[in-house]
Amino acid sequence: MAEREPLRRAIVFRRAEQAIYTLFEADEVRRLAGETIQLRDVGINDFELVPGGGFEQQTHDDKLEVVVAIPLGKTEGMIVRYTDDEGSYCLELGAQDSILIPRNVPHKALNICDTHVVLITVNFRYVQ
Repeated sequence: MAEREPLRRAIVFRRAEQAIYTLFEADEVRRLAGETIQLRDVGINDFELVPGGGFEQQTHDDKLEVVVAIPLGKTEGMIVRYTDDEGSYCLELGAQDSILIPRNVPHKALNICDTHVVLITVNFRYVQ
């Protein structure tokens, strides 16, 4: 049973604001998402986001993603920028920050730092 209205936008969790491990727990993500979900799988992108690199916009209608950004070298400040083609939002992640992306939210990522970045993605499926 949903505890609140379903989440319709992406949100960022700063490493200092909330322990990363909590975001991997389905109950915590369900509370944040406001919908019934189950853990589907965990993936590590099969490419590194090189400095200035990224991926094109995508939208998923079947899953909620929690993505953690991990720099592969020493860096300070923000490392990845999430946005959409229309520029309707712009969220930046620092090292080990997480972004929760609900279904039907268009998103693309860009590496904005000077080192390679790996994205660890935890996928949750929606339960009808």
